[in-house]
Amino acid sequence: MRRPVQRNRVMSEINITPLTDVMLVLLVIFMVTTPLIIKAGIDINLPKAHTKTSAPSRHIQITLTAGGKLEVNGKKLRFKQLGPYLTELIKQGADPSVTVSADERVPYGNAVRVLDIARQSGAVKLVLAAEPLPSRLLSEEMLEK
Repeated sequence: MRRPVQRNRVMSEINITPLTDVMLVLLVIFMVTTPLIIKAGIDINLPKAHTKTSAPSRHIQITLTAGGKLEVNGKKLRFKQLGPYLTELIKQGADPSVTVSADERVPYGNAVRVLDIARQSGAVKLVLAAEPLPSRLLSEEMLEK
């Protein structure tokens, strides 16, 4: 005697092959695009320092490149546009804390000029960004510079 065919049979196993395929494709996409995204940023060499402080979350970020270019939160500006732009940002409710990331080859006078403009625009807290050094004592190499 033949058994009746059950058409509405429940599958008790999960097939993860499609999920694995999708995850591998996403992994390859991220591996290929990540270096492109990282290289798209501004190329600056921050000076190194032993002390480290954390910047506020909604602070204003000013970047100075060795070539003399100026950016505020990713927007390219000229020095004469910096003051009015910072004043407007602070009036719109941005945190009056400013972090200045300047390439180590930027002339000292330009960094001071940016800090002065930021202070005149209403910035309350000014921070100079630096790359952290290892926690060991100052090396002979750093003392020679």
